Amino acid sequence: MSSDTVKALIYTDKFKIEGSIHLVFKDSYRGRLSDHLNSDRAPTFLPVTDAKVYKFDGKEPIFEPACIILNTKQIEAIIELSET
Repeated sequence: MSSDTVKALIYTDKFKIEGSIHLVFKDSYRGRLSDHLNSDRAPTFLPVTDAKVYKFDGKEPIFEPACIILNTKQIEAIIELSET
């Protein structure tokens, strides 16, 4: 199984999470994150590595786990970040 990685800022109702989202299949147009999440094959849980977790309105991380497995039903919004 191949995997692409997308840097993103993820918002839930209580937290914002910055990290790398791992796309576990490649049936999206040019690897777009939105196509991946809207696919009928989208996973229920999304692996996010090199994460920084903030309170929703915080500026400093409250913890920095190596990996979070995030339930996609908890996601309110995702902003794809550029690599530069």
